[in-house]
Amino acid sequence: MNTGSAMAAFERMEDKVVQLEARSQAAAELAGDELEGKFARLESSSVEDELAAMKSQLLGGAPQAQALPGTATSSTSTNASDSKSSEPAIDAELEDLKTKLDQL
Repeated sequence: MNTGSAMAAFERMEDKVVQLEARSQAAAELAGDELEGKFARLESSSVEDELAAMKSQLLGGAPQAQALPGTATSSTSTNASDSKSSEPAIDAELEDLKTKLDQL
């Protein structure tokens, strides 16, 4: 048996392991930077402002200066007028339900 060639093979395997560990560490560092960037973008987004705008829109508040992405200003005014025109129907249904409840 040649111990020199066995030691050389062992050293080659050790070098491969060191290389693979270095690649793995570099990939982990790059992924960490990527995740940190994603979190920074999420923290900088104005989620609270968007929620407040949606709440005011749903509650019939004043029109907001900044519209949400993908929404049109004409559709919001149309929806508001539709809800006002359906109020008598809702009121009538509510009165009907109250009468039925009183009969029970």
